[in-house]
Amino acid sequence: MQLAKHVFGASMIAATASTLKLELVKSFGADLAIDYTKFFFEDLDTKFDLVYDAVDRAMKALKEGGSVVVIDPKDSMFVLTSSGEFLRKVHSYLKSGKIKAVLDPKGTIPF
Repeated sequence: MQLAKHVFGASMIAATASTLKLELVKSFGADLAIDYTKFFFEDLDTKFDLVYDAVDRAMKALKEGGSVVVIDPKDSMFVLTSSGEFLRKVHSYLKSGKIKAVLDPKGTIPF
């Protein structure tokens, strides 16, 4: 969410979380925080240009012509590669504190 908003200029970010983690996803930049224990995001009237889906329900939430990224850790391995140019761009956001590397919601770690 932080990269999408600050680096790539996403105009609106929606995220799903449990009731207890709604404020956490808002703190990461979510404009719309959806409690997945109470609502099905795929049934919202709002549709999205890009959906990252870890539970394989995203197709119903896409705009026509949109994209979906599905990562199923049981069936696939996720590998992230990047160029030095991208890392240089992200570095300034990390250094300024606009983006924080978070592994555990209880704290941050240096990137």
